[in-house]
Amino acid sequence: MSKVVGLDVGTHKICTIVGEVRPNDIFVVGAGIEPSRGMKKGVVNDIQQLTAAISASVHKAERSSGYDITRAFVSVAGSHIASLTSRGMVGIVGQRSIRPDDLEKAMEAARAIAIPHNREVLHVVPRSYTLDGQEGVRSPVGMHAFRLEVDAHIITASSTSIANLEQAIQAAGVYVDRFILNPLAAGDAVLTPQEREGGVVVIDIGGGTTDLAIFIEGTVWH
Repeated sequence: MSKVVGLDVGTHKICTIVGEVRPNDIFVVGAGIEPSRGMKKGVVNDIQQLTAAISASVHKAERSSGYDITRAFVSVAGSHIASLTSRGMVGIVGQRSIRPDDLEKAMEAARAIAIPHNREVLHVVPRSYTLDGQEGVRSPVGMHAFRLEVDAHIITASSTSIANLEQAIQAAGVYVDRFILNPLAAGDAVLTPQEREGGVVVIDIGGGTTDLAIFIEGTVWH
């Protein structure tokens, strides 16, 4: 049975959770919690101390789950996170309907914006699509158009902060599958589709930082 591991490196504690992937759900089979050392307000300030704390949390999760942990999805938060909006456009050649690869090309065009060299993109989230001037399209696959545009929300992080956190995690023997913004992960875990559609704020109050995400019309807006 396949497994998935989540790692939350906070200012006050480090949590490692292990889940077994089942046909319709993920079943939690183990967890490890360790007091955090080497982190302050979402930023690494002592990489050796942080590595030791991460290693202790991972070992606790291994003992409780019975699995060896070599990779994990890692949540990130803190004042170094920023976001902006961007628009990408692609032309649809020939009289055909829009395909999923057209959406990917539009998202890549939205992602291709100039950002400072000391920042990196964490997420590119589509807000809505425009087809030949028709705005507010949610799911354009299968529809016909000559021009496809996407309004995207781009979330960036400090490259230095991400690199230091990744180094501490890898030194603990864990490969980072992907970094995920903490309030986005929290939103996926706790919000219903109706709440995301109607408009809701997710607030994650931690020991060193408080992070929020605003969801409107089914997707993140801030």
